[in-house]
Amino acid sequence: MTMSELIEKSSLVMVGRVTSVKPSGIITELTYPTWDKLVFEWLAVEIDAVVSIKGGKKGKSVKTFMLSFRRKGAVVSPPGVVDPSVGQYYLLCLLPTKIEGSYAGITAPFDDDRSIFLLDRSHSAYSPYRNDQNPFDQLPDDGGCYEAVWSLVDDSGKLILDGAAELRKRYKREIATPAAKDAMVHLLWKTYTDANGWQANFPADTDVVTKPHDQ
Repeated sequence: MTMSELIEKSSLVMVGRVTSVKPSGIITELTYPTWDKLVFEWLAVEIDAVVSIKGGKKGKSVKTFMLSFRRKGAVVSPPGVVDPSVGQYYLLCLLPTKIEGSYAGITAPFDDDRSIFLLDRSHSAYSPYRNDQNPFDQLPDDGGCYEAVWSLVDDSGKLILDGAAELRKRYKREIATPAAKDAMVHLLWKTYTDANGWQANFPADTDVVTKPHDQ
């Protein structure tokens, strides 16, 4: 998603500081050809809201689930996880989960790091923008996300609080657009395998509608 889409479709957008990270005990199944030996568990991450951009209140603690996985050795094409640490600052674009009062990144669980952005210009994921701060032709989807990060933190890692005001101005329409009432991030997933052996992931609490050739 572009930054515009993230803000428009999220119910909560904020700059927050990680105050605690612990295993949640919520383990889910996710299927991909290179993930067969991975164990996926959600981390329970407490975030103090430093700046509210859409919804929420400054100073409020927000329980946020972030996906993690256990592995041995390298993983080919892993899901995009965040790997949070206490004290880090993030720009978070969130939707609620079924657990009351909790949230997760709008792009979770497969691309958690596409809606929860570390506010650190030295982060390796930002190298295309750090080397060329006008990458919109080459990175049209990512450019706005990188620009948002740059507007919120300086080279030394200090937050630029005025940057949030600029984001509110730039994305005024998206902030005014409420997220869909039924929009949420599912924490539990299941695998469906069709008659030809193809597999897909579905939220565990939904019915899988099979195609005619599977019946």
